[in-house]
Amino acid sequence: MLNGILQRKLSPHAYERWNDFWEEISAMRVHRRGVMAAQQIKWPAEVRLNIGCGPVVTPGYMRVDFCPGVDIRVDLRRPLPIPDNIASEILCEHFLEHLRYPGTAGSFLSECHRVLKPGGALFISVPDTRWPLECYVHGRGEYEKACAEHNWHPKWVGTTMEHLNYHFRQQDVMYGDGHFECHRYAYDEETLALALSRAGFSRVEPRSFDPTRDSEHRRVGSLFMAAFK
Repeated sequence: MLNGILQRKLSPHAYERWNDFWEEISAMRVHRRGVMAAQQIKWPAEVRLNIGCGPVVTPGYMRVDFCPGVDIRVDLRRPLPIPDNIASEILCEHFLEHLRYPGTAGSFLSECHRVLKPGGALFISVPDTRWPLECYVHGRGEYEKACAEHNWHPKWVGTTMEHLNYHFRQQDVMYGDGHFECHRYAYDEETLALALSRAGFSRVEPRSFDPTRDSEHRRVGSLFMAAFK
């Protein structure tokens, strides 16, 4: 009832901000429960983590995300309730672009660095931004064709510029601007390498798609990198 009243009384922008506020309150509650649950975990001497995994199931990895059904359900914009120097490997697929840069994105990468063992590796992927920009500048249609083939963008996205805007600023109509389902930053190799170096990683290098580690649906359109502690 209250939402109905507010929707009638507030401007669309103000109503979205109201929803953002309550989404944040809900996220705080979920995170608090997740932290308490993580404190009860008897951690092994070594673990592999998939952080920001969404609903993807990755055998051999402990799954950490905000979505239901994972091993540790927490708000990844906050410090991770995971011990220092415990992970031999972290996998992070298409999550970093959902965080504000440089602040929250940098904090998240620093947390990944903290929980990794010395010599451990972060295998990260983000949407490749160089490719769609090159297609736009040179008038090539391969990016738009890939968007259609892989159902990356909603049906209303038609022009090349609409595709570029959605790449940079992906929006889910179910959520307001404040929700972390939205894209917040676009990366190329240089920028991602810099962010990883700033977070403390000693060696950062591009890598190829690895079918033993990376999800098949990320093979096309991704920038893959490895960062070592």
